[in-house]
Amino acid sequence: MTKSHDTEAWFLEMKKFFRLHDYLESMKSTVTTFSLKGKTDIWCEDVNTVRGIQEEDFTWNEFEWLFKRKFLS
Repeated sequence: MTKSHDTEAWFLEMKKFFRLHDYLESMKSTVTTFSLKGKTDIWCEDVNTVRGIQEEDFTWNEFEWLFKRKFLS
């Protein structure tokens, strides 16, 4: 399995997890960013810094769009 397949599998697992839990959009992104490791964690920190986003203001929809664009395109 390639790293891109691992990343896609992780992302799909997060989406399945959120179908089971009724989190607010901001909480979804907090839970997601907490579970990031390695390259994806560094990327997320860079995105927050460059865009000036505070973690509590980073919505799931925004995370999903940026993540797909970077890692699943």
